Amino acid sequence: MSKTVGDILIGVLDDLGEAELKKFRRKLCDRKQEPKVRRGIVEKADPVDLVDILTRTFTEDGAVNVAIEVLGAINCQDVAEELTEFKKSYFTAQGSCVTSGDAMTSATGPKLNKDKHFVDHHRTALIDRVSQVEPLLDRLQDRGIITPNTYSEVRANKTNQKKMRELFDGPLKACGSKGKDIFLDILMELEPFLIRDLKGE
Repeated sequence: MSKTVGDILIGVLDDLGEAELKKFRRKLCDRKQEPKVRRGIVEKADPVDLVDILTRTFTEDGAVNVAIEVLGAINCQDVAEELTEFKKSYFTAQGSCVTSGDAMTSATGPKLNKDKHFVDHHRTALIDRVSQVEPLLDRLQDRGIITPNTYSEVRANKTNQKKMRELFDGPLKACGSKGKDIFLDILMELEPFLIRDLKGE
C-alpha cells in the first residue's frame, strides 16, 4: 500500500530531533501568511498531531508546501529538498501537480479543496478564532440548525474553543451543506473581518 501525504509528513517530523521539532513548531506559528496557526495549538503537539493540524489548516497540498517552507527556515535543507522531490512525484501521480507559485498560493491563500465546504476547510481557524459564540448559538437555534437541548449542551462548555469544537463534531457534521451555508451566513454577519480574512479578501 502506497504511503499517503500524512504518512510522509509524519515520517519527516519523526526524524527531526527534539530541538528541531521545537524550532519547527515555533517557525510554523511565526509565519506571516494566512491562515495562521496559533502557538497554543501546536506547543505540545507530537508529529502525528502536527500533521493533523497542517492538513486540516492548509489541505494536503498546502501542508507539504508549508512543511517545506518551515523546514527551510530552520536550516533543515536536506529534508526540505527530499520533501520537495516527494511533492513533485506524488502530486504528478495524483494528477494534481501545480507550479510552485500556484502551490504556495493554495497553501496560504483562498484556494479551497472543491470537495470541502468553506466551513470544513477552515475548521481549525474557526474553532480557534470565533469570538461571538453566544450570539452564534442564538442564531443557529433561531434558524433550526441546533435544538434547545443542543444549545444548552454547547453553552455548558467553559471556553469558546470547546463550544465551537462541539458544534463542529455534532450539529455541523449532521446538518449537511445547506446547514453549513446558514452557519457561514451567520458568521459573515457576526465575524465579517474574520471571514474576509479567511477568504483572503
